[in-house]
Amino acid sequence: MTVNATPNGGANSTNGTTNSNSTRNGFGSGATFAPGISINVNKNTTAGPGGVGAPKPGAAANPGTGVDRTSPLVLPEPAFYSAADVRSYCEALRAFAAYSAIEVEVGAEILKAALEQAPPVPGDHGFRAKMRARAVAKKVSKAADALADAAKDAAGAWAAFQREYADVMTPRPAQQQRRPFQF
Repeated sequence: MTVNATPNGGANSTNGTTNSNSTRNGFGSGATFAPGISINVNKNTTAGPGGVGAPKPGAAANPGTGVDRTSPLVLPEPAFYSAADVRSYCEALRAFAAYSAIEVEVGAEILKAALEQAPPVPGDHGFRAKMRARAVAKKVSKAADALADAAKDAAGAWAAFQREYADVMTPRPAQQQRRPFQF
């Protein structure tokens, strides 16, 4: 922001009289006020099957997100050449399953609410309509539970790998041979 003001609150320093063009707070007729405004617009587009700007697969359910290798929705390539590779894969699998479990559980609740609001079948009463909606949503909720179990199993896989292959990961130094005890 740039502000140009006359010195001494708009007073004329030569004859002691005030400038008739000056206003309160020292802004005179020559004062300018120009705020600096910047607007940045960033738009990411991808060339996909639908052409430029087409959403990536999976983006319909999550606007603003797409499926790429840095997304929590995609697992890394299964290349196991070191313990670090096994660890990173197990951690990615756990994160993927935990995130997916939350998303699927939320989806189950939304599905249940939507089905409860659906028009009833002729000859059906409200309680039965809610029971049918819960039965359908329960299957999706079971899928969320399975994903939560997969997250637990992924964490357990890394723990089992550490336990079973600890000697391979950090080999123990060879024990020195001792001389037999003699009197």
